[in-house]
Amino acid sequence: MEKIWLKHYPQGVPGEIHLTGETLVSMADTAFVKYTDSMAFKCHGVSKTFGEISVYVERLAAALADIGVKKGDRIAIIMPNLIQYPVSVFAILKLGAIVVNVNPLYTSSEIEYVVQNSGAKVALVLDLMAAKLNDIYAKGILKEVIVTRVGDIYPWFKRNFFNFMIKYVKRVNVSYAYQAHDFYKLICADKKLSKNTEVLDTDTAFIQYTGATTGKPKGAILTHRNIVANVVQVHAWLEPQVGSFEKKLLIGALPLYHIFSLTANLLAFFSNGCGNVLVTNPRDTKDLIKTLRNNNFYIFNALDTLYNNLLNSPEFAKSKFPAFKYSVAGGMPAHSSTARRWFEVTGVYPSNCYGMTEASPAVTMSVFDNTFDGSVGFPIPSTELQIRNMDNIHEVMPQREIGLVFIRGPQLMSGYWNNPEASKDAFDENGWFNTKDLGYLSEQGKLFLTGRQSDMIIVSGFNVYPAEIEEVLDELPQIKEAAVIGVEDQKDGEAVIAYIVLKPGWQIDELEIKKRCREKLTNYKLPRNFIFVDELPKTLVGKIDKVSLVQQYAKNQASK
Repeated sequence: MEKIWLKHYPQGVPGEIHLTGETLVSMADTAFVKYTDSMAFKCHGVSKTFGEISVYVERLAAALADIGVKKGDRIAIIMPNLIQYPVSVFAILKLGAIVVNVNPLYTSSEIEYVVQNSGAKVALVLDLMAAKLNDIYAKGILKEVIVTRVGDIYPWFKRNFFNFMIKYVKRVNVSYAYQAHDFYKLICADKKLSKNTEVLDTDTAFIQYTGATTGKPKGAILTHRNIVANVVQVHAWLEPQVGSFEKKLLIGALPLYHIFSLTANLLAFFSNGCGNVLVTNPRDTKDLIKTLRNNNFYIFNALDTLYNNLLNSPEFAKSKFPAFKYSVAGGMPAHSSTARRWFEVTGVYPSNCYGMTEASPAVTMSVFDNTFDGSVGFPIPSTELQIRNMDNIHEVMPQREIGLVFIRGPQLMSGYWNNPEASKDAFDENGWFNTKDLGYLSEQGKLFLTGRQSDMIIVSGFNVYPAEIEEVLDELPQIKEAAVIGVEDQKDGEAVIAYIVLKPGWQIDELEIKKRCREKLTNYKLPRNFIFVDELPKTLVGKIDKVSLVQQYAKNQASK
């Protein structure tokens, strides 16, 4: 199939990238030397240079080697956005070991599943979450644990202040029932690796677990080559349009353990000399706005829900950000209404991109021309994309026809860890990956998403795409958030249900919402019911959890 999008690429963006065998280790080592005196990370007002980070990485890698970590071992990281996170990642990779990212908000049983499934024998954990490992350690699943405290990388006063406040003022339980290594002592020991491990680009770098809302999460096997390819692809797309990001500031509000933030906020910009201001708790809107005000940032990446949350804050609306130039919406596309409001407040349109854990993650990106058309942009260099018939996946659909999104490229995983059946099911015989997302290509080759295959609603034989209805609802100024689901219906097979959250202090009549929907949607797409709620359930990453909404609706119906 012709890559029609190449004709519409911005000037200077190549159609293909060229890989040289570089690994994430060599990429990081180059950055450590090239930008040694520049600020690499900042958290809670404390900055560390690339050179300082390289020293911490060397010392932690030596400590890991001393406790027996070797090439191919899986090491779990269980912590939020702190400077300790990138230090841990680079130290693990330096040994040729494999990073297993674990959401620190997981319950003990959820953590146990990921640790046991991945075969991780060592974990690095923040003390606030350390007690979650008690049973896992007692069962012998984990052999070694390294515990860090929030202030471990900070100067003496700030380090002790943070640790004192957490333990004695906020009275957070930071105790745990096992013997652990002290992260602070390990990075203070002036010790170097006795020998460097040979790391190849074909070696596995991450086992990145998908944020499953049904069933158990699957671990995507991402090699150094996969991630480096995606970093190179992102650079190839961005640099001809916006130039170098060296010594610019990025606000890292999204969790680094999530694939979008891992590649886009950490690895891609770190390798380009960009400073990363880490936000430990983006749910604390007041603190996030303070961070935005106190840093002359250039780039801010977020989910649609985070953009929306900031826009509903009067404090944010009054703020000015003179250096702010670029914004990327990842994890889920920004809605048109959110993008428009974001532009009105900041003067910057969020640029939609599309990706997934299995693709390291970037697949498509929008042009950085400060416009917004609702698409998620063009396939990035060296990426192939096809829209295929849902009923016959070997048939490629014409432009403007909705179907399943299939992708192929160097950033694509090799398979799922310890899950050959799922791996086989994910790819066709020619190596194309079925994303199970639905969308269509425009005449220019831009991708427009219409939702997940599992989210599609069939009303009397007609396909209904929730994203289309949500877009209509989001345009109403009274509505803060909306989510559309399909539920069983005896007459039509499925019925459309809309959940709505109003902005604080705003009101709207249901009849007015119905009138708006009738103006924009054909009859079979109209929601059967509008359910007003105070908030929508979210996944731990911040996406709207539609599985929970379906379960909630069924439970409410059963109780009537």
